Amino acid sequence: MFKKTFFKVSEERKQQIITEVSDGSVPGFRFYALLATASLIAAFGLISDSTAVIIGAMLVSPLMTPIIGMSLGFVIGMPHLVATSTRSVVLGVVLAIFFAALIGFLPLELTATPEMLSRTKPTILDLMVAVLAGFAGAYAMIDEKLSPALPGVAIATAIVPPLSNVGICIALGYYSGAFGSFMLFFANFLSILLVAGATFMLSGLSPWWVSASTKDLAKRYGVAIVGFIAVAVFLTYSLVGIVKERYLENTIKTTLDNAVLRLHSSSLDSFIYDRENGKLFVLANIKTPRIVTPYEVENVEKELEGNTGQPAELIVRNVLSKDVGAIGSSANVVTQNLDGFFLKESLSEKDRSVSVAEQLLMEKLSDWPGMSVLNAEYVTLPRGPTVLATIQGYRNLTLQEIGDLEAELRNDMNDQNISLIVRNVETSYTDKNGALLPGYKYADIIDPGKIKLRNDVELELMERFDKLENIYLITTHYKPGDKQWQVLAEVVGSKFLTAEEIKDMQNSVSKEVGQSVKIDVLYRSNAVMTDKGLVPYEIFSEENTTDLDEMLKKEGAGDINPGAQTQP
Repeated sequence: MFKKTFFKVSEERKQQIITEVSDGSVPGFRFYALLATASLIAAFGLISDSTAVIIGAMLVSPLMTPIIGMSLGFVIGMPHLVATSTRSVVLGVVLAIFFAALIGFLPLELTATPEMLSRTKPTILDLMVAVLAGFAGAYAMIDEKLSPALPGVAIATAIVPPLSNVGICIALGYYSGAFGSFMLFFANFLSILLVAGATFMLSGLSPWWVSASTKDLAKRYGVAIVGFIAVAVFLTYSLVGIVKERYLENTIKTTLDNAVLRLHSSSLDSFIYDRENGKLFVLANIKTPRIVTPYEVENVEKELEGNTGQPAELIVRNVLSKDVGAIGSSANVVTQNLDGFFLKESLSEKDRSVSVAEQLLMEKLSDWPGMSVLNAEYVTLPRGPTVLATIQGYRNLTLQEIGDLEAELRNDMNDQNISLIVRNVETSYTDKNGALLPGYKYADIIDPGKIKLRNDVELELMERFDKLENIYLITTHYKPGDKQWQVLAEVVGSKFLTAEEIKDMQNSVSKEVGQSVKIDVLYRSNAVMTDKGLVPYEIFSEENTTDLDEMLKKEGAGDINPGAQTQP
């Protein structure tokens, strides 16, 4: 049988190697202290998802030395070194798992991190890294000039982090993840053991290597070789499974990305998926300026079924968002491409119309505090292409304002056929005094020196309205001034005051309070005529509101139709 050595190691260096490895393989206090420390550091790095902390644990760990000691003991025929190194490895593995499990048992709300998940599904690629690291570790030990490279080898093999992950998974009850993490460690262990042994033999450290037969090699390394082959087969199968999962994940992502591109100013934030009973379940988080309709979700669901070849159920979680550019901007933000760019300048007529309309409305409404654009959609109506904009604010846009916005939209789009329809969502502001109206002041913000005057005006108004039939004073709004106070009296009722009656009221109130008071009357229609007379709806409905609150408390639910009748 042909035997050859590829590295020349002097006898003096050989003895140094044996001494260093033997000393580092002894399971003493220093060895266990460093290993426990490394395990704890790795555990904290895994649960905090910190790569830097995990690298620190790799550098502290002393476990690689006894693994190389086992290999060296096999090669040079030192049973004592093999036994000592084996004891160090076995006890070290148990100790590393034990200390990491202690972290997992702490009352912390631990969640799976990417660093933890990456160690639960090893593949043949991890085995290849371990093979190369085993050669690098053994060769760096043979060549004294390369000994400083050992820390880099420790980082490459990553022996302790998988063991720490095993402990955390066991503590949390994730036994499948613990098995996968242990397989990653076992793959590293076997790779270092075999490749380091081969490196030592090729360096001439073993005198029996030259005359050893295949049978002798099988006796020494047979178990390790069989284990290595078994692990390689297992990890290859795991890699095939992961490739299939990656293909499915990419198919889902591509389908969702293409669907999101059809939605204006929307982007795919994230998604998760699972399979159960032969069905694919997908939850997609989408950032969009409007709620995605069930019809749109159904269409994407059918695309998923066609692209993946399996039945699917899609749920879209809408994360409402709005893209805002500088004045004059109309670019559409899309998913970042491989060049790093994220703006789509060549927009379709639909997307460009919506972008221009949204930007135009936001620019105009910025001059009107309290007004905002909720959404804009492009629709095709019998009247032609139309932008439907939903605007929220304390008032509705006037016909003149809508006409001006439509004219600017047509000018910016260079299309005189496009129309603008505004869906107004009017908001109101209310405190203990009632509805707050723009421009008026209330008791809480009137100067303390004018509070008495305000109270006097209110009492005078209440006296006068109490004397009137079929009209009820709800609240008053004020615009205090040095020369004149403007008062808006909010009332409900069927009686309408004439201009002369209001003038008489102004004069009498001004005379009584010693201040010029201008009175305007705002009529509201929500009045209820009862057998006791006219009352505002708010007062009329107080009893019903109390009854509804009590019913909701008893039912223990807040989503009950107030108009629904309970069956006796």
